[in-house]
Order: sequence, then structure tokens, then C-alpha cells
Amino acid sequence: MHENSPLVNPQWLFENRNNPLLIILDVSLSNPIKSSSAEDDKIIPNALKFDWDKFSSATSDLPHMMPSENEFTAAAQELGINNNSLLVVYDRVGVYSSPRVWWMFRAMGFKNCYVLNGGLPLWLRRGFDYSHIHALPTSKGDFKGVYQSQFFVNFQEVLNALDAPDKIIIDARSAGRFNGSVSEPRQGLRAGHIPNSINIPFEEVLAENEMGTTDKLENIFQKIGPKDSHLIFSCGSGVTACIDALAATLIGFQNISIYDGSWSEWGMKYTKNPA
Repeated sequence: MHENSPLVNPQWLFENRNNPLLIILDVSLSNPIKSSSAEDDKIIPNALKFDWDKFSSATSDLPHMMPSENEFTAAAQELGINNNSLLVVYDRVGVYSSPRVWWMFRAMGFKNCYVLNGGLPLWLRRGFDYSHIHALPTSKGDFKGVYQSQFFVNFQEVLNALDAPDKIIIDARSAGRFNGSVSEPRQGLRAGHIPNSINIPFEEVLAENEMGTTDKLENIFQKIGPKDSHLIFSCGSGVTACIDALAATLIGFQNISIYDGSWSEWGMKYTKNPA
């Protein structure tokens, strides 16, 4: 593990697999935009299954929105997570849904959570063993989340940020979805983007489903603005925005928020002509 980095690599995870504080979470989405079906039945040994429904708001009509402090705490305790646990999250695509879960734990005040760079595909390419069955929690954990509101912004906060000089809105969707030339995958949702937003498709910050190098990320973000800017990341529903947020974190941006509703909400609520 690199000091202060939110990433760990498969070699580190293998060497620390017997750490009694370690909990590995398979946070793969069942229907990701990108899939890697060859790995669908393979699991890193001793990984627990992350239930997205239990870690989602029970009151929102939007998919997989951030749950309340109590909802998140209960779901984390059910997985046996303690306040002193060492969490490593991974997905079967590489780096796709794992940054979202990393961000959620950070938003709950938990700093000891790391993304497995390259996910399951890189773990397998390195020749490490795999299982076909998820592990089960052995006991209830004592995790207690304390929500940090700056990690997420809502529709009104994004609306207020449209013309704010110190706030930069970044859209992680593809260029086609951003410019409206490609239809949204959600039926009935109009195409377009948030006014004044900048497009950094999440694929651009990756290299073969691993996070790009520091030099690559610096080159991408140098056009955005100074590192004390407030970056607000959006996407379709708050998942891939966290990939861009992870990239920005890796090169020193600290004032970062995720627009949880993202285009799923904005495309329905914003009544003016879309950009």
C-alpha cells in the first residue's frame, strides 16, 4: 500500500490476506455498463458479497442513492465491519463500481477503505487463486458511520454551482451521452448535459481497467483548474463519477463532491433546455 493512496494492488492484498483486520468486499454490480463475463463466477478468496440494495436509500426513487447514516451503519455491521477494520473493495470489471463504495465509506467518516487497482481481472492475471463462493460474516460488526455531508451534493446545490467561479462540474459519461448524440440507457430520460459542465469520460482516466498513471491523470486534469477548486462529479447515476473522483484524489484534489442524482435526476428535473 502506498502511503496516503486509496489504491492497493493484488500483490499487496495477497501478502496481507491473513491480516485479522482485513475484510475484502466484492462490490461488483450485477448489470454494469461494462461487463467481464469470463470472471462472473470467480471470487477473490474470503471476499464478502456487498449488497447494493442494503447500501442504498430506502426512500429515493433514483437507483442506488446514498443511504442514511443509520441505514449504512446497519448494513456495514451486518457484514461484520468494525471501526478498526481494513477494507479492500474490488469489482469484476477492473475499476468500475469499487470507487463508488470507497467514496461511500469515506462519506461515512471511514478512512481505512481501499480500492483494489485492476480488480478481479488483474488479480487473476497475476496468477492468484480464486473461489466460487462468497464468504459469510462471522459476527456483527461495531462500525458506526458519521455522515460527512460535503462528499455529496444535491440538485439545488448543483443548480447554485452552475455559475460559481470556484466550482467545476465534471461529467464522467461518454462523449456521446454528454453531447446528446447518443440516447440515454434509461428509458424516457432525455439526452444532454448539465450547463457549463466539462466532460471527462471515466474511461479516459483508466488504462486497461486500471487507474491511469499519475502523469496521465495530471495531463487530463491540468486543463480543469487549480487544485483548490471545488470539483463536482456527475455521471448517469453516481457510480462512474466516483472513478473520476478517485483519479482527482490520486493527484491531490481534496475539495470533491459527487452529485448523487447525476443525470438520472438532472435530466428529469432541470426544466430549461439541456446544454
